[in-house]
Amino acid sequence: MKKYILSIALFAALSTAGFAQKKTVEERATKPTETLATNLSLSAEQKTVIFNATVEKIKATDALKLAAGEGNKPDADEMKAINKKYSDVLKATLTDDQKAKQKELKAQQDAAKAAAAGQN
Repeated sequence: MKKYILSIALFAALSTAGFAQKKTVEERATKPTETLATNLSLSAEQKTVIFNATVEKIKATDALKLAAGEGNKPDADEMKAINKKYSDVLKATLTDDQKAKQKELKAQQDAAKAAAAGQN
């Protein structure tokens, strides 16, 4: 009897975890914006512009993924266009010092990824 009750409780706990709500677009855009704000010392205005661009990017990529269908990859050219538009907003928003810092951080991330891939 105890096993039966425990198995039902376990099933109930696991099934409710499957119904967890997805984060909103704004919630998903907050983390990358905060990371840039911290690493690049963004002004409030820059933070707002980048947050809005991140929201647009997430909405556009979600729409592409939805249009492609589950299990299918979205169109690569359209994804590149979305990423380019986002990159253009960043370039227009950041100062030269911030761009240099961003490039430096990207190089560090790439080196860390390469080192991690080399260990595997």
